[in-house]
Amino acid sequence: MIPKGIEDRYEVIRTLQETAATAVLLVRYKPIGALRILKAIHKAHPDAYSILSESNLLQGIKSSQIPTIFEVEDTEEITYLVEEYVEGISLREYLSETKLPTEKLLYIAIELCKIVETLHTAGSEPVLYRDMKPEHVFMEGDTVRLIDFGISIRKSESGNAKPLGTKGWAAPEQLKGDYLDERCDVYGVGKVIGFMQMNSYANDDFRIKQIVDLATEPDVSKRISSITELKGLLENIQVNRVNDKVGKRHLDKRIAVIGGSHAVGTTRIAISLCRFFNKRKIDCYYKDNEKNTVRKIWMNLKNTKLQKGVLYHENFRGLFEYGEAVEKQNPPEGIRVIDCGTNKSIPMGTDIIIYVTAGAPWQQDEELPEWIKDDRVYVISNFSDKLQSILLAKSLKKKVYRYPIVNRLDISKDEENVFSAIFKNEKDFIIGQ
Repeated sequence: MIPKGIEDRYEVIRTLQETAATAVLLVRYKPIGALRILKAIHKAHPDAYSILSESNLLQGIKSSQIPTIFEVEDTEEITYLVEEYVEGISLREYLSETKLPTEKLLYIAIELCKIVETLHTAGSEPVLYRDMKPEHVFMEGDTVRLIDFGISIRKSESGNAKPLGTKGWAAPEQLKGDYLDERCDVYGVGKVIGFMQMNSYANDDFRIKQIVDLATEPDVSKRISSITELKGLLENIQVNRVNDKVGKRHLDKRIAVIGGSHAVGTTRIAISLCRFFNKRKIDCYYKDNEKNTVRKIWMNLKNTKLQKGVLYHENFRGLFEYGEAVEKQNPPEGIRVIDCGTNKSIPMGTDIIIYVTAGAPWQQDEELPEWIKDDRVYVISNFSDKLQSILLAKSLKKKVYRYPIVNRLDISKDEENVFSAIFKNEKDFIIGQ
């Protein structure tokens, strides 16, 4: 499979892959001594067009993170392509030697999104990569590069595309031979991010896990809609982590309060948390994702004030839900405390979770979410004694905060002590007494 007549220009160093009709060779370009990759395929092979296709697809796409194609030539029996040799190691090899810090994971993921974004936007129509996997992502120092465009196609060709791709990495619609658009690459990038997360110090990070789940949603209509949207979600986490490190007071935080089961006091705790921040002159707004709690407060409590979509009552501020028929108000800046009830689907953009349980999980027949071990998840045990809380803390291998029994409408001093203990760990919250 070595093309005839190339000896004057190329020296074959070694064969990287070879079948009866194809070969991938590492060669040295003699005039300048540079290493290059030569891909050869017999003209009789049914996929002989793929080399020409790869060359045509990448024409006009300028990116230092994609290999440069130097030439495409024919001999009597063989078509071959010569492209830039990408040094470094594959992401799979890299992760076998390195456990990624969260910052590095986000960096690689965002860079990968940028490469795919270039493919989707640089030409006259999107190029669908279709072959995302750790073996095709290369690390050249701190530079992230993408190789092997053998099964890439233009979006307009997706209706006639063969069901090609690697099982376990390619999108379900791609393997079925269904219609494809840019979301098949969103799926592929999501799978690679998930692979990196399993080999990182961010293994329990619910924010990254949530993004991975949305990117790899089997139902295309529910998947993240574009690679640009995926990149933006990752960049939001990256920015928040930078702000956390420098201790910047960050008032667009989202705190989700999630109950492990019904009647564990989720709404009480979420409302009290809102009062806690406002009492300390930190603007905070309560939002109910499951019920219409703010409307009920407005109807049943005296001395409430409704102004520009916000209900005010002492230290409570609640975002009022007018319904779909009414134009929504732009909420003011401030922390959001989101009351999720027992819905364990984390709202997008959540920074911190307070998980409320009524005691030990085996006593409540409660299935604990996998993200509970994340450092940004704080566990509150309500309606439980000290022994139950200790047993729960041992089973989770993390601190559990016991919530006091309360019989008053406003926030009690004991409740404030619980929240002070939790948020002293969050450097971007400036909490006074």
